[in-house]
Parts: sequence; structure tokens; C-alpha cells
Amino acid sequence: MTGGRARWAAMLGVAAVVSALLAATGWLAPSSPKRPAAPAPNGCTILQAENERSGAPTTLRLLSLPDGLTKRLTEVGYWINAMGYAPAQDVVYGVADGTRAGRYHDGAHAVRISRTGAVTDLGVVGKAGTPHPVWSQVTGATAGVVAGNRWYVRQNSDLYTVDVDPASADYVRVVHRTSLRPVSLADGVDDFAYDPADGLLYGVSTSSRGDSSVVTVDPSSGKVAVVPGLQLPSGGAYGSVVLGPGAIYATANHEGRRSVTYRLPRDGSGPPVEISTGPVLASGDAAGCYAEAAVPPPPPTEPPPNTPPPTEPPPNTPPPNTPPPNTPPPNSPPPNSPPPNPPTPTPTPKPKPKSPPEQPPPSQPPPVEEPVAVAPPPPTASPREEPTTAPPAPASPTKKPHAVPTKKAEPVAQDTAVRTKEKRRWGLTTLILVLGAGAVAAARRHR
Repeated sequence: MTGGRARWAAMLGVAAVVSALLAATGWLAPSSPKRPAAPAPNGCTILQAENERSGAPTTLRLLSLPDGLTKRLTEVGYWINAMGYAPAQDVVYGVADGTRAGRYHDGAHAVRISRTGAVTDLGVVGKAGTPHPVWSQVTGATAGVVAGNRWYVRQNSDLYTVDVDPASADYVRVVHRTSLRPVSLADGVDDFAYDPADGLLYGVSTSSRGDSSVVTVDPSSGKVAVVPGLQLPSGGAYGSVVLGPGAIYATANHEGRRSVTYRLPRDGSGPPVEISTGPVLASGDAAGCYAEAAVPPPPPTEPPPNTPPPTEPPPNTPPPNTPPPNTPPPNSPPPNSPPPNPPTPTPTPKPKPKSPPEQPPPSQPPPVEEPVAVAPPPPTASPREEPTTAPPAPASPTKKPHAVPTKKAEPVAQDTAVRTKEKRRWGLTTLILVLGAGAVAAARRHR
């Protein structure tokens, strides 16, 4: 390759490296004419009560927002309306006008509905301070919502505030009544939802003056007002109204031969969109959104940090019934009796690094009086020939074999190991002296 070709190759290599770096950092990414779509708003799940005819039973369904998927939960033997969800208690309160047997003789009862659809009858909704009311003040209510521990229920042109604090003496009792004005707008509101941002109730009025417009209800003053720019298709009553993320969801009970649920943006940025349909309803209601974190987590499967682990024997601990390693078996002869055959010398194992501190000190110091030039004794000498301590007395016939002390054999093993190590050291020293003397003699002969 010539010098010119080499320069061109180097320039092309540098250009390739720079292009790769620019592409990795996004400088050379192709421009997109459309921005990626924004993620869908967070959804929620609401509980809907559907009554296809006047009277029980009521079908409870779960409606997922914003996709509009429905799931049948259960069928209950009550005629339920005016529901409201209490997030702090994770239950839904509703008004039941009767059961399969017919209407209640003392007016509507308050019912409590769990997530699974179990219904509990709480009795007559009377006035606060009345321990045993004879008639319910919310009989025939069609709209309901819960805000904190207050359950707002609309019955005709009146708004009743019911205490739903389980710890209160006025639990499920009416603590306040507010007249709604104007009546022409209030009479057409069949359900509403609570917005904690402004403290108002939002519903759909289908009266002649409301014309299926979104309205607000002030629970403190009773004022009903139309929200400009928010309107739904005209038709029957909107029995289910909830506030979802960024939109109002309302269900028309009767539109042609079906019921229809619409999604209407709260900022008026678009028209109402149909998301779900169902059978024609005589009445209906909704409560939500359900708190997603209300289900408790499963209990931990591991023990708490401070719980001590189960007691287990250490890995090197012998079984409980195993005798110590140096204890002779029960049928062995006494320690001082001569063995039947002379024992063959076996190498003494070296003591472990941690065992010497645990052993008792030897009964006498290791011998150090041997001269340097003397060779080590032959390996056939038995280490037991070294006198250590006085031999133990014969075991008493009344004592058991395992009661013989075992610590007297340990100094012998330790002394033998030390003596063997000392002998090896002297033998190595002797060998070095012999080799050194031979080297000196050889050097003198070659002079």
C-alpha cells in the first residue's frame, strides 16, 4: 500500500469512528415527523349496580376505566341505588329500597358492600340522635357519594348528609339536610361524584333545563350549576357517574335498546366517546374509584430478623451417644494389661493448629541434652518407651469402663510430636555439617 492509500484508509477509519459516536449519542438519529403518543392515563375500577327491572335482584359489576371492560361480580337479593365508596374503609355504602320479598315496611335501609360483593343490611337511616327510627329519610334516593366519613344522598330536591363513621354514635344517621336549588336542575340528577380538589359534586342533569349537561352541586349551600362546554348525548337518565383520571364517566340507562357508558374529557378537549354497552336498565348506580393498594400484601414467609435460628448441633459435634475418641470401648482390656501382640509403630499425627492451646501442659519438658553430632535414634523405637507420668492405678471394679480419664494419653502424643520434630531438626543439622565438611576437604585436595 502506498503512502497516499494509507492516508485515505486512515481518514476513512477516523470518519467511521466519529459517525459511530454521533449515532450512539443521538446526533445522527433520523428525525421523526410525529412525536410518540403520550402514555394512557392511569385507570381505576368502579362498582356498578344494574337493575333491569324495578325491585330485586341487583347485579353488581366491576367496570375498568378507561378501557371499559366489565366483569360480573355477583347478584344480590337487594334493590340497591345511591352508592358511594369510602376509601378509608374500603367499602361501598348504598340505599336498598327492598329485597326479593318486596319493599321494606319502614323505608329504605342502608347497606354495606365489600369488594367481593357481600352485602350487610345496616337498618333504617333515621335522624341523628334517634336510637330506634321508625322511618327512613332516604327512601327513594337515586344519587349518592361518600366524601371522608360523610355520605351525600339526594332524594328529590333534598341533599341528606349521613354519618358513616363506624366509631360515631350517629353511624348511618342523617346529620344534616340541605335544599337543592334550582329544583329544575336538581331533579334531573340521578348520580354524582365527589371532587376533593374543589369540594363539589359532579353529575349529569337530564331535566328540560339541564338537557344532559354536566352540573355541579355544592353540598354546603345546595346550589346546582351547569358546567359550560360539558354535555352528553340527550336521552334517558344517567344513573352512574364517576370521576376518573382526566375525564367524567357517565352511563345512560336507556339509549335505544341498550345502556351506554361514555367518557367525556373534563377540559372539554373532545366529544364524549362510547366505551361500554349493556342491557337496558330500569335504574343503575356506580361507586369508585377503588383504591388499588387496599389489598394487604401476603405475610412474609421468612422468620423475623430477631428470631433465633433453630438449634442444630455443630458440624463436628459427635452424636449424643458416641463415646469420646480416646475413650476405650466397654469390652477392651485395662490400660496396663499387655497387648496380645506387640503393636506396630505408626506415625504420630501432627497436632492441629488450634489444638495445642486447648491441651494441658506436658508433665515434663522435652529432652534437649542430646549432642549435636549424635545421629537420631532408629525409627523402630517406640515412643511409649519414654517415661512420662506414673501409670494409672487399675480401675476399680465398681467403676465403669468409660470413667477412665482420657487426658493422660494426650501429653504423650504432644511430647512425642515435639521430640520427633526435634530429632528431625538435629538430623538435618548433622547432614548439613557433614556435607559442609566434605566440601571443605574436597577444596583442600584441589589446591
